[in-house]
Amino acid sequence: MTLPKFGLGTFRLQGDTVIHSVTNALDLGYRAIDTAQAYDNEEAIGIAIKNSGVSSDSIYLTTKIWVDNLSKEKLIPSLKASLKKVRCRCC
Repeated sequence: MTLPKFGLGTFRLQGDTVIHSVTNALDLGYRAIDTAQAYDNEEAIGIAIKNSGVSSDSIYLTTKIWVDNLSKEKLIPSLKASLKKVRCRCC
C-alpha cells in the first residue's frame, strides 16, 4: 500500500459527527484516516469504515498511543484495544 497524499484528521470529532465526517471523506476518495486513543473516537471511526462499503484493505488508518499506555505492561493490551475499536480484521 502506498501512503495517500492527503487524509482526514479526526481530532475533537465525536459520535455522529466523526461517523459522518469519515463516511463523507471515504465517499470523496480519502483513504487516510488519522485518530488517537486520546481522541476517544476510534470505535465510531470503526463503525464508519465498516458501513462505508470501502474495503478496509484500501484504508491507511493511523492511531496514536496515549502516554499512559506506553509502559511494557500496557502497550500491547492498549494496541489490541485500539484494533478492536476500529474493527481491524488484521489480527
